[in-house]
Amino acid sequence: MFSKILLPTDFSPYADRTVACIGDMRIPGDIILLHVHTPHASLSSLLSGKSAASEYQEAEALLEKQTLYLESRGKTVKKRVERADRDRTGRTILAVAREEEPSLIAMGERGRGFIEGLLLGSVSTDVLRKAVTDVLIMKYGRSDETELTPFTEHLCTKVLCPVDFSRPSAEAVTVAASLPGIEHLILLHIISSAENREELRLRISHAEETLHTLERELKKTVPTVQLIIRFGNPADEIADVAEDEDVSLIFLARYGKQDYTTNVPIGSTAAEIAQSVRRPVWVMFPRIILCIDVRELDRDEFPLVEEIWEHYHSQKTDPATDRIFGVFIEDTLSAVARCRRHPDGLEVDGVFVPEEFRDRGYARKAVLALVEACGSEVLYMHSTLELVAFYRTFGFVPIPESELPPTIRDRFAFSLGELEGSNVRPMKRMP
Repeated sequence: MFSKILLPTDFSPYADRTVACIGDMRIPGDIILLHVHTPHASLSSLLSGKSAASEYQEAEALLEKQTLYLESRGKTVKKRVERADRDRTGRTILAVAREEEPSLIAMGERGRGFIEGLLLGSVSTDVLRKAVTDVLIMKYGRSDETELTPFTEHLCTKVLCPVDFSRPSAEAVTVAASLPGIEHLILLHIISSAENREELRLRISHAEETLHTLERELKKTVPTVQLIIRFGNPADEIADVAEDEDVSLIFLARYGKQDYTTNVPIGSTAAEIAQSVRRPVWVMFPRIILCIDVRELDRDEFPLVEEIWEHYHSQKTDPATDRIFGVFIEDTLSAVARCRRHPDGLEVDGVFVPEEFRDRGYARKAVLALVEACGSEVLYMHSTLELVAFYRTFGFVPIPESELPPTIRDRFAFSLGELEGSNVRPMKRMP
């Protein structure tokens, strides 16, 4: 399951305890022990007057000590030292991750020079947001002013796994159940809202049925499976259950049901949990492939289009004249394009992608579907000037305003024959 683990270390107490934890885990695979050397990174080094050379020699000695410890625990270790400016530590870790392609990056939440009172160090935050693999953020409670103690001796003994019944969530449950040494798995589903009592009743019923189905399957391999349903803010409820149940690890997917189809670097719940809880957090990077469906919409789906067009001049659909083509991402309408029949021609308009779905080529997919279905006739459109090049790729060419059919031209009569002054250029596509 974990062929390679990237383990960054800066020899801080948090890093030392993370190395010890990984050494104790029954996870197979090689370990890449990485130290990003930042000369004169610490205040103590500056005050002591250490040279860059002596700092580097000290780092090599400490790295060798940690390597010997991991090898004594039966691990195969590859040492790496990379030099970087202090503000590039996170980016250097990510660069090594891209090169080495580990299954997991495991690191302490804080490092040397960390400012007390902050919840998560800048390096771990940077890695968590931008990594394209699983990330384990180790957290510890303080037993006194100098020692850091883990909440439990074995990280995977009692695992809390929040579930929202999305595909990333289902994958997280499968991986969590296969963690080495797991004895107790808690599945937590949170109902954050409901319009009325009947909707709440239906959501509870669906959650109970789905959780019990998961429980029956998981009990084949996990000794204890516990089911919990809570109501409220997901991050708050996850944190509360983690404390109430005294879990050893929180294991959750990087993306939740509402955000894994969009351009966010990490889901809001996962980010908040990593920042706020005082338990180790394993953020799983989903290996799923998004389900993308490009097709013409049925008339009973037109209200979905008008919801999207609320952010695009609040246009309305007309089943009598419109053919609308859309891109569905995991059953969510994410891009649309319309072909409207006028008395004297077909007009393409209403091409729109909500901001959270942009820069993924979805507009191109929607327009291509439209052209393939409607392109046996002449197509006209009013393109904004910045999109003329885009529509050229589908065979549209700029034309004088006078070539537009009257009913299509009249839609822009307010321009008084000066469409370019309205940031618009007429275009035409021949069959």
